[in-house]
Amino acid sequence: MRKLLSLVVVAALGSSLVACGSDKKDDFDAAGIKVTSDFGQKPTITHREGDPDKSLVTDVLKQGDGPEVKKGELLTANYIGQIWRDGKVFDNSYDRGAPSSFPIGVGSVIGGWDEGLVGKKIGSRVVLSVPSDKGYKTEGNSQAGIKGDDTLIFVVDLVGAAGNDTTLDASPVSPSTPTKITVSGALNAEPKVTVPAGTKPPAKPGKPVVFALGKGKPIDKGSQLIGRYVVYDYTGKKQASTWDAQPATQQSPAQPAAPTDQLQVGPGPNGQTGALDGLAGIPIGSRVLVELPASKDQAGKTVNAFAVIDVMNAFPAPKQTGQ
Repeated sequence: MRKLLSLVVVAALGSSLVACGSDKKDDFDAAGIKVTSDFGQKPTITHREGDPDKSLVTDVLKQGDGPEVKKGELLTANYIGQIWRDGKVFDNSYDRGAPSSFPIGVGSVIGGWDEGLVGKKIGSRVVLSVPSDKGYKTEGNSQAGIKGDDTLIFVVDLVGAAGNDTTLDASPVSPSTPTKITVSGALNAEPKVTVPAGTKPPAKPGKPVVFALGKGKPIDKGSQLIGRYVVYDYTGKKQASTWDAQPATQQSPAQPAAPTDQLQVGPGPNGQTGALDGLAGIPIGSRVLVELPASKDQAGKTVNAFAVIDVMNAFPAPKQTGQ
């Protein structure tokens, strides 16, 4: 259910300079970069003639009024990346129709993002001039056309951030559907789950059970959720949790303890259905128990489990490649 996004990658009124850079000239910003369009719209980037700054430079083009981004949070942002040398746009989220999310400040993305975005306010548009030592280093990224000495320009719109200690905007309620399982605890921490001895798994998953009702808008069908979760089996044994860091495996790198964006409410782009489809219509901010379909563990044994999910935000699912 989790995927680590990587390799894509203080604030004063007007701008913040992380390192010494060029003086502003004409309508170029502190990094010698000019950006058109407003927050949330795909920008066009031009820069001054000559070489870029050799140090990381950031400039806040629009100051947001949300909370500051904290180290270790899952940051959700729209962005565009361009190579200073030739002006090539090598990646952008605007064409995918949805922002991207990634743990920030913990080494999951390039160093220029970790240094330049922590401490900025949600709702801000930030431009970064990222030298190679804080980008893809001497290795570059051949698939993206990035050389080992390339400086990269990013324009980043900070959409949201969520941490394991972020308090849900919700009110505890009596379970929306009768259940023997109890879910309690603070709304800014891993929920406490109790499964009575002898509890049997359902013959098939039922409707989600709401334990805390969020105050946000209803979740739309086809959404990608930002959320936290803990998974238990019906013996009361915890199987997984986004509050727990995950060690590296042969299939995936180590994952920090953080919320995830890999929670999909169907239907998918090709009409696929999934275990979380029943969350459609439930308000953002809710804490919900979702019964999961039976699955097999690595030994081939059937596992029946359920998840308690904190829904922290929701966005349209990204467009599929080629759409």
